[in-house]
Amino acid sequence: MKRGTYRKKSNKLILATMALCIATPVIAIPGNDSKAEAATYKNPFKDIISAHPYYDILHEMRDKGIITGYDDGTFKPYVKISRQHAAILIQRVKTLTPKVGLKAYKDVPKTHPYYDAIMQLQQTGLIKADANGNFNPNKELTRGEMALILANAFNLTAKGQHPFKDVSKTSDEGKAIAALFEAEITTGYDDTTFKPNESLSRAHYAVFLYRALNYEKTTSKPVEEKPTQTDIPKMSIGMSFEDFQKVVSNDKSLYDVAPNYKVTEFAFNDPRFKKLLIEGQQYVKETNFKYKEAGALIHLQEPNWVNTLPPGYLSTQIGVQINSKTKDMKFSFDYTSENTINLTLQLFNLAYPELSSIESKINDSAKEARVAYAKEKDVPVGEREFRGNVTTENIGDFKVRFGSGQRLEYFWIEVEKNK
Repeated sequence: MKRGTYRKKSNKLILATMALCIATPVIAIPGNDSKAEAATYKNPFKDIISAHPYYDILHEMRDKGIITGYDDGTFKPYVKISRQHAAILIQRVKTLTPKVGLKAYKDVPKTHPYYDAIMQLQQTGLIKADANGNFNPNKELTRGEMALILANAFNLTAKGQHPFKDVSKTSDEGKAIAALFEAEITTGYDDTTFKPNESLSRAHYAVFLYRALNYEKTTSKPVEEKPTQTDIPKMSIGMSFEDFQKVVSNDKSLYDVAPNYKVTEFAFNDPRFKKLLIEGQQYVKETNFKYKEAGALIHLQEPNWVNTLPPGYLSTQIGVQINSKTKDMKFSFDYTSENTINLTLQLFNLAYPELSSIESKINDSAKEARVAYAKEKDVPVGEREFRGNVTTENIGDFKVRFGSGQRLEYFWIEVEKNK
């Protein structure tokens, strides 16, 4: 998803990417969208670390009593969002337009905690009962249902048509998806599909809702833009190779490369790797990492980082490499830092959104290696209980290998096209 340009308001609704993952979903209007200092946050959520792009917003909202987490102090960002939670979240931010008469669902009694929100959603006619008259409140929300709800809630209408080959252009769902596409709330997948029948994680639903909340119609008064350095071109997925080279050479706030550093053109022209080079900036900017390289190798490091792992292949805190012939990719990183794990997973998911189902497995595997290293780093390799945790997963057209070896030198994720 690419970022739109939004007009800021002094009393703007804000929802962070992970704001769905709450025990009782709540959204309210924060006083402003400025970042609070990380030091002001007490007891941060266990699975939302400081490198997360919405860490500050999420904890500021929590500290103001706007949202709450689970009893164990987590958000569980990878859990799929249910229809009932989608309903309550929409009710908190918008009044939906009734289009059909009220008709109760058999499985949603008046005592249901989300009865009013679900009934409001029912009256839009967007989510219908099944053959048995049930709403199925715990059923996972689909991407198509999400589009219908948001387009209705935010009065979004399409002027043209969407480009997605797996979605009708004439159905109500297709028109809703087109409206979201035109508003830059969604861009779909790289293969020009939208996958309307797939379910959403709470995090992904929050991304769509966040963009809808901040969307401003193009007829709004233009925002006065701050002057920018003329020698640094604007980043965009459609930018030229030459302009990207200028960014790498001149943007000292993000790139710490040699004065004569040259970007590798074949890597820039690969669609997946190009997303990492350009759209990946949105994640890197929210951390204190800097690019040491941004070509066929992406090297990212925090200031003063020192590799404390056993001697091995790791020469940078995060490394991403593309094979010039096969276009396969390998991510390698220092698994002892949660900041590093989180940023690597953000980049991995950006390059391979179709592999997001194993993101939590990779996260757990990296944490297992970190615990093993802390416990056994002084134990000779052959005497360690930890024997490595390299795992292979076959998903669609891809084979993914991830884990750390017994030597615990570094953690890697290798993605190959199945032969």
